[in-house]
Amino acid sequence: MAKFLFIYRESTESRVQPSPEEMQALGAAWGAWMQKFSSSIVPGGDGLKHTGRIVKAGLVTDGPYVEAKEIIVSFTIIQADDYDAALAIARACPPGHTIEIREMAGYA
Repeated sequence: MAKFLFIYRESTESRVQPSPEEMQALGAAWGAWMQKFSSSIVPGGDGLKHTGRIVKAGLVTDGPYVEAKEIIVSFTIIQADDYDAALAIARACPPGHTIEIREMAGYA
């Protein structure tokens, strides 16, 4: 069975914060998704803070870049038979993110 990295991206544009009720509904939707696909989700994914560092050619700068249109906000590792199975799992995710799906090379 192959492993796929789901990279969740979010716009950097300001938006209205969801109400507490909307946040509760969204949390419940993610909980239901995680329960439904628990046999495919590899432990260890997590959300990411919106700040970080960029290292390029030994030079360290704050990141992600402010001019970026999207930032990576979270990731999940999924086990699936193939890309089509991974896509079906991604399509079932609650809305709100762009999801990049990358098959892992299997080096580790």
